[in-house]
Amino acid sequence: MEPSRPRSAAVTAAATFAILGCLTALSVWGYILLNLTNSPADQEGHRLYEIHVKTYLLVAFVPPLLVAAGIRTAVGIFQLRPWARIGAMVWAGLALLSSLWLIAFRPFETFVIPEHFVSHVESIRQLFAISFLFMLFPVSVWWLFLFRMKSVKLQFEQNAREQWGNDAAQRQNGTIDGPKAVI
Repeated sequence: MEPSRPRSAAVTAAATFAILGCLTALSVWGYILLNLTNSPADQEGHRLYEIHVKTYLLVAFVPPLLVAAGIRTAVGIFQLRPWARIGAMVWAGLALLSSLWLIAFRPFETFVIPEHFVSHVESIRQLFAISFLFMLFPVSVWWLFLFRMKSVKLQFEQNAREQWGNDAAQRQNGTIDGPKAVI
């Protein structure tokens, strides 16, 4: 069923960006997990995942669940579900808080490029901090403004009213849509 008012380009762009961001995060997670799994053994023959089992399981299972929640939210945005708009604002709020925390408590890593040579690990940490900040801060501000606009709220509310009306009519007629039927 087509909504009577089409989805705006900004909402479509936000949902597409969310899916692309989730796929990128899943790729980075896979690379990190692969490196953790294939790390060399220590002198006693123990691998990293054998020594720190809880941390390894946390790294193995939490990021894919967060990515799945992000992809589900993006699909809900495509379908103009009201819960997806609220979910997107929650994601944006968390990203904004994370970015502001990074600016407030790690200013050296985000704004200052050291003049002297630093270790490889410090350079990588600084690269991750800067890329995290440049990616999430503007997107989180954009989403918070976008999903609070009256025109965007109207799109989601109108779709919810149409969906509720169709469900009420089906309950009155005693009919069930094809995809909702369970055999």
